[in-house]
Amino acid sequence: MKFTSHNGKSFDKQQAIDLMVSLIATDANSEKKLKGFYNSLSMTELYEEWNE
Repeated sequence: MKFTSHNGKSFDKQQAIDLMVSLIATDANSEKKLKGFYNSLSMTELYEEWNE
């Protein structure tokens, strides 16, 4: 599965997980950034992500 951000950058599943974990662990604004990441996913990508 590939995830694509709103600016066109592609991430595989492991890269997306690593990005989310690093944002949560290191940034006081991680909740906003994580929300932004999820908002950048297509409906299909969101559906697949939440079903896993």
